Amino acid sequence: MSDWVIETQRLSKTFVSGRWHKRRVEAVVDVDLCVGRGEIFAFLGPNGAGKTTTINLLMGFVYPTRGSIRLFGLPPEDHRVRQRIGYLPEQYAYYSFLTAPQLLNVFGQLFRIPRATRRERIERLLRQFGLWEARHKKIGTYSRGMRQRLGLAQALLNEPELLILDEPTSGFDPLGRRRVRNILLDLKRRGVTIFLSSHILSEVELIGDRVAIIHRGRIIKQGALADIVGAHSGYEIAFIDSSGAAISRLEEMGVQVRSDGEEQKTFTVDESLAQAIVDVIRAHGGRLKAFVPRTRTLEEVFLELVGASAQTDLDSREGGKP
Repeated sequence: MSDWVIETQRLSKTFVSGRWHKRRVEAVVDVDLCVGRGEIFAFLGPNGAGKTTTINLLMGFVYPTRGSIRLFGLPPEDHRVRQRIGYLPEQYAYYSFLTAPQLLNVFGQLFRIPRATRRERIERLLRQFGLWEARHKKIGTYSRGMRQRLGLAQALLNEPELLILDEPTSGFDPLGRRRVRNILLDLKRRGVTIFLSSHILSEVELIGDRVAIIHRGRIIKQGALADIVGAHSGYEIAFIDSSGAAISRLEEMGVQVRSDGEEQKTFTVDESLAQAIVDVIRAHGGRLKAFVPRTRTLEEVFLELVGASAQTDLDSREGGKP
């Protein structure tokens, strides 16, 4: 049996759209993923990058055009796999006329959880997610955050070994995100594997073990979170350039400069280039304000990697024009 909870090889999905003029859309292209037991794996990307399609493939909702998927060493549609997974989609809808215990009871019956065990788990989860006091209210009266908490409760009802979450903290305030973060970290300590997609990168940075970044259906970066962020440690340089001469020279050197009020800022991981930038600023009448060693945030690294990938795609398309 494989040591990986999730393993994909060259996973690809192509959709065909259009009634008369068929158009092929490659939503996922040659995605290789390996997710180990008891880790929190973050799957990141901009809107339309292929995250939800990949999750749908993992869940067996759609079939790959090519490539393979194994969950616990088995295909995702295997009934033994489904018993071991908890799932929260990004878009969901529950029967508004039910109460939370009634809804969870339905899910518990689908999992064939014995009645006494169902009752115990439902009460525990509703208390854990702060919904016990609202147990007699109809779900239709719940706020968005309450419905999201209920969704997480149902995903945990069968005590899964693998939890797949698509945007689990969207709609939460900071207190709600902290509650979810603590729950996920506790699950990790108990050996549960968590595969999550999120746009809230600051949250991912607090709990993630490994990260994969997808753009236009392809993985552009994958590895340990500490390695990905740590590889972008470097030097932030802030300066004032009233004449614009230093900025012009830096741009000629290929250095990207951004404005932050009256200050200009740039960042480089290259120590020798950092010193050269400082020399240019001083030689062209600029005033150095700060020279600070720092590590970029996951959000900054994400934006840089996705931006570089988008520029490569653009250059490739333009280079192919006659």
